[in-house]
Amino acid sequence: MSKQRILICPICGGTQPESSVCLACGTALNKEGLLLAEGAMGPWWVRNDELPHNPGMTYDHLAELISKGAIERHTLLRGPTTRQRWQVARRVPGVAHLLERCYSCGEHVSTKDRSCSKCNIAFLAYRDRNNLGLDDSDPSQGEIDGMSSFLNDTMIMNTTSTPLTMPQKKQSTGDGGGSDGVGTPEFRALQRRLESTLRTKRNLTIALVISLLILVVFLIMLFAK
Repeated sequence: MSKQRILICPICGGTQPESSVCLACGTALNKEGLLLAEGAMGPWWVRNDELPHNPGMTYDHLAELISKGAIERHTLLRGPTTRQRWQVARRVPGVAHLLERCYSCGEHVSTKDRSCSKCNIAFLAYRDRNNLGLDDSDPSQGEIDGMSSFLNDTMIMNTTSTPLTMPQKKQSTGDGGGSDGVGTPEFRALQRRLESTLRTKRNLTIALVISLLILVVFLIMLFAK
């Protein structure tokens, strides 16, 4: 009698008899289903005791769950704006205004508002899938998601409204361009590597100078005898 094969779902980690669909999270376990699940992964988590091992989700997926009523004001979330610490949704920057609350002062707002009429704080969208918000700077890719009646003319000209869509995979270009700004993790990692290289070169230079001085002193002492 042959042994039954056990399948591990690569998305939620659930184990089950071999199947085409995960019985725990419902992911289709084929190439298309796994690519779709991967496209929905991001740095936002909703506390779920039934699926505790599910990966994080994108900001757009989170906003979609809110619009469907699956997330309420007291739901526990964590993401880039909470530095991955659990917080109630009505206090989470980037999320609370989607639940009709200002995360800063608690004022009732509309989901269409882009800033608070009471404290004037901006409501931002955080769509960077790769930034967990764990560094010392503010989470990257925070942007005004639409227009607000409290913005001045200059801010309005620089504001665009982006519909909620599934994230598209970035296409690499050969011109060396990119969207890596001075606040992105990629830029900071490159900056740290450059600083480390400069320190190494400086230390080597100092060591070389000291060695040359010792050699000169030794030669002087040798010829003085």
